[in-house]
Parts: sequence; C-alpha cells; structure tokens
Amino acid sequence: MRAAAAAQAAQPHPEHCQLGDAPGCTAAAEIKIADSWGDSAWGCAAHVEEAILNVRSVFIANEELGGLAAYLNR
Repeated sequence: MRAAAAAQAAQPHPEHCQLGDAPGCTAAAEIKIADSWGDSAWGCAAHVEEAILNVRSVFIANEELGGLAAYLNR
C-alpha cells in the first residue's frame, strides 16, 4: 500500500478520499483503485485496503502497466 501511494503521489488527484461513507471520508486521497468495469476512485489507505479485500475485481490502478490497450492493439 505504501509503495502504491508513493508511486501515485505525483498524479493529479482529489484532496479527500472518495471511498468513505455517505458523509464522506476526510482522510487524504493517496491511492487510485479501479475495477474491471472501468470505474475508478481515489481513496485513503484504510478504505482502499477495505475495498481490495471486500470487492471482487478491484485492483490498484497503475497507468505504467499499460492496461488492456496494449493487448487490444497488438
């Protein structure tokens, strides 16, 4: 989690976690996660960890890996 936060620190992102409950989480957004449907959100370490453990197909988003585009355009 710390490595992901460090790797994504320079990316433009919202100030606060987008994964909190209805009132919203006031913790700093540190890590971007995504799912296989193409939805993504920035979250604090606690909420990102919770989402990865409890939601199927959620993963830490990483633009450096190139995603599916490289496979589709081969």
